[in-house]
Amino acid sequence: MRKILLASGCSNTDENFYSEFHPQLDTSWPKWPELLAKKLDMNYVNLGKSGAGNEYIYTSLLNYIARNDTSSIGLVIPAWSQCQRKDYQSGWHGRWTNDRIESKGDVFWWTRKSLDYYVSFQILCERYNLNYLQVQMLDLYQDWFNGLKPRYDDKNYSPTFRYTYPGDVEKDNRKILKIISQYENLINTKRFIGWPLSNELGGFSLQKKFIIHKEKTMISELDSHPNKLGQEKIMEFIYGQLA
Repeated sequence: MRKILLASGCSNTDENFYSEFHPQLDTSWPKWPELLAKKLDMNYVNLGKSGAGNEYIYTSLLNYIARNDTSSIGLVIPAWSQCQRKDYQSGWHGRWTNDRIESKGDVFWWTRKSLDYYVSFQILCERYNLNYLQVQMLDLYQDWFNGLKPRYDDKNYSPTFRYTYPGDVEKDNRKILKIISQYENLINTKRFIGWPLSNELGGFSLQKKFIIHKEKTMISELDSHPNKLGQEKIMEFIYGQLA
């Protein structure tokens, strides 16, 4: 029986992704979970959802693992997102929705909360004896420090406008690095692509490594999501880490 590759993430993972900047563009090219499953001769379940934060990514995998036959799962990969995103459910069926920016707390809490999801995911997979690989797909906190670009439908949208971080970037970045270092002994770093998350510590995100400002792998200068080649590059790198 072919095993299942179980994946979750945000727009870089969502197989139904569409470009807000280029709504007429056909973005139905295979996404990295489908490509990786084919490479590994596996079936796949892609739970990725555009705009998702780390709460959705973790919870979607938790719910699938807890409610299905785990013997059918061959590999689990969360493609982690940005820490400032807010996920929540509404309605009887628990429809997931997200806000781009969490209205409560601050970047220190958001970072700790995401790191706790990373640890909890690891414990979950170990509990069920599942093969896993964690991936930092987007920068965890750096875009919040650098100033987020508004979305295309935002009233403040312009190619050059950015939201301004309200604190002292240099000072607060040092605090974030200290927070990350406190989780070093809790994370199985051999199963975490991008750890320890920050360039200053030797970490990275796949988005920055393969997509951002690389014309051949991103959709356009306006839309930095991975194009067909970008998805293939992401898959190839993840596959190389599994070998």
